[in-house]
Amino acid sequence: MKKLFALLLAGLMLISTTACSVPEQESGETSAQSEEATQAFFPAVERTSYGGATFQMVGFTTPGDWYYAQEMTQSTLNDAIYEMNKSVEDYLDVRIAYEQITTVSTGGEVFDRVRPSIISGDDTYQLCILHPYYSYNSFISANYAYDFYDLDAMDLNQDYWNKKVIDSLAINGKAYIALGDLCQYNLNVLYCNKFLMKQMDMTIPYDQVRSGDWTLDAFISMSTDMYIDSNGDGARNNGDTYGFASMWDANGSAFMQASDIYVVTRNEYDQFELSLYSTKLEDFYEKLYNWSKNEGVYLWEFGDKNNTSKNLDFLLGRSCFTLHALGTDYLSADFDVGILPLPKYDKYQEKYAHVNWGNNIVVPTTIQNPRMVGEVLELMAYYSSTVVHNAYYDTVLQFRVSNSPDDREMVELIYNTVVFDPGIAYCDGNNGLWYLVYLPCFGIRFNQAQVSSYYRTYAKTAQKGLDKLFSQK
Repeated sequence: MKKLFALLLAGLMLISTTACSVPEQESGETSAQSEEATQAFFPAVERTSYGGATFQMVGFTTPGDWYYAQEMTQSTLNDAIYEMNKSVEDYLDVRIAYEQITTVSTGGEVFDRVRPSIISGDDTYQLCILHPYYSYNSFISANYAYDFYDLDAMDLNQDYWNKKVIDSLAINGKAYIALGDLCQYNLNVLYCNKFLMKQMDMTIPYDQVRSGDWTLDAFISMSTDMYIDSNGDGARNNGDTYGFASMWDANGSAFMQASDIYVVTRNEYDQFELSLYSTKLEDFYEKLYNWSKNEGVYLWEFGDKNNTSKNLDFLLGRSCFTLHALGTDYLSADFDVGILPLPKYDKYQEKYAHVNWGNNIVVPTTIQNPRMVGEVLELMAYYSSTVVHNAYYDTVLQFRVSNSPDDREMVELIYNTVVFDPGIAYCDGNNGLWYLVYLPCFGIRFNQAQVSSYYRTYAKTAQKGLDKLFSQK
C-alpha cells in the first residue's frame, strides 16, 4: 500500500499518465520495451498469447464501478477500469468478460451460479468476486476453491496484494481467499460537517489524528451533548439536529477493529479461535453503548436506510458527524465536508485501522490453465494499483484535493490502514460467529447493556463452527 500512496501523492491532483501508456519510441524500440522502460516496476509476467482465451469473472458489482468496463464513457473511473482490462487483454491475448448478478436476496447467488459448472467439471468461470462473508464456507467445504498459493504467477509479496490478510485467512496451509488492490474495498469512515462544527465552535480534529490522539474518548466527547429540536415539535426525531446521525449496521461494527479488537485470530496451533472477549472489550462496549444513549446521537437500522420518516440524510446538514463508506455520496453537499479515520481505542494503540467490508476473491477448482489465471490476476492487481486507484481517488476527492489537503491526507491514512478480520469471512452459515461479528451493531440495537451476556450467548457455537473448518481435508 505504501507504493500505492506514493503514486497517489504524485497523481491525485489530476488523472496521472497511466502506467501502461507508451512514450514516443526511439527507432527500433518495440512497444513492450518502451512500456517497460517507463516503469519502475512491472510484474514478472512475460508477454504471451493465450489465443484469445476467455477470463470469465462473476460478481455483484456494476460494470464501470470496479473490475470491468465494457466501453469508454468519458467517466474517469469507468475509463480507467476499461484501460486496465485492455492492457491485460493486449499483453496476454485474452478476453476479459464479466457476468453481473443483479438479483440479490440471500447473498449466495455467485456460488449458486458457478456451482453447476464446477460439479460438471467445466472451466466456465475463472474468478468469483464475493461479498465479505457470503459463500466462502460453501466454496471451501465443497472443495470448490483453488489454493492461491498454487498460482505461481501471483507474487503475493508485492504491495498490490494484501499478503498479511491472505495468510490470516488460510486454512491448513491453503489460501482459498485473496485480497488486494484488485478488490473493491468498502471502508467505513467518519464524515463531518465543517460548517456546522464551526457554528458550534468545534475544531476539526486533523491535528489530533496526526498526533495519534484521535481516540474513542475524543470522538465521543465531540459527538455527544449536541442536540437541537430543529422542527420544534418537542420530540426527538429525524427533523432535529444532532452531533452524530447515521445508519447503524456493519459500519458500526467497524469501530471494533478500529479499536484493535478482532473477533477471530490464530492460536499457537495455527487455527482460528475467538479472541474478542476481554476487559478491553467490556470497556469499549460500555463506552459505545452509553454514547448511543446520548441525546446528541441518532441511529437507525439497515431496514430504514430508505425510510425518509426515520433516516436523517447527512446532506441535509443537520448532523456534525456521520459514519459511511468512503465514496462519492457526499460530493454534492452544499457545505464543506471533512473526512476522518475511525478513532483508535486509546493513544497507546499503535495504528488506526479500517476493516474492509468490500470484496474478496475466490478461484474455482475447475480452472484448466492455472498459469493464465495467475498471470491475469497478477496484471489486473498491478494495473488496479497504478491506474484504477488513482482514478478512484480523483473521483472520491474531486475539488477537496486542491481545496483541502487535510482531507487528502486523511484518505491516504485510511487506505494505509486496511485490515480484515477472519471472523467476517467465515461467519456465513455460522450463526453464532455472525452475531459476534456484528456485536457493536446488534448489542446496541438490541439494547443489551452488558456485553458479557451477549458474548456468552453466541461464543460456543461460533467456536464450534471455526473448529469444523480445520477438520476438512
